[in-house]
Amino acid sequence: MEFEFLFEGAVKNLSLEKKGEGYIVREDDRVIEADIRPISPNILSLVIEGRSHTIHFARDGEALHLFLNGRVYTMQETSEESAASAGGGAKSREDMLKISAPMPGKVIKVCVEDGEEVRDKQTLVIVEAMKMENEVKAELDCRVKKICCESGNMVDVTTVLIELEEVDKDSGSS
Repeated sequence: MEFEFLFEGAVKNLSLEKKGEGYIVREDDRVIEADIRPISPNILSLVIEGRSHTIHFARDGEALHLFLNGRVYTMQETSEESAASAGGGAKSREDMLKISAPMPGKVIKVCVEDGEEVRDKQTLVIVEAMKMENEVKAELDCRVKKICCESGNMVDVTTVLIELEEVDKDSGSS
């Protein structure tokens, strides 16, 4: 089976071929053997190179949000407009500075404070969704400009949780 979809803003072409109990997954020159099994309607077990992973996923309109190893990935079917606007897969700086909820859920904990400098991959907020806690992480070194949520808030994927600002490396301010 051949698939084309937007994954984190980049158009990806993927083929999936059944092989015995597992699958052969091809993306460009990359070939991976994987064992993929459903655990429940929104959870998959994935074994690649002897390492086991659990993928939780939720659909939000046209988007599919995947939760793997504390990170959130978004994919959707491509359209002519989305394929044309996909610019190499990198999120814009603006998108990286406005942290949104990965999926509808409840804010369990805000892990940072206004004005705090944070580093790439640092946990900013924990959102509970589908009975699972999801750590929402920074994608670059920056400073917390504004916290837009608090513990107990119900949020969806359009909700901005935290606004960040870049830090001027020379002067230590933005």
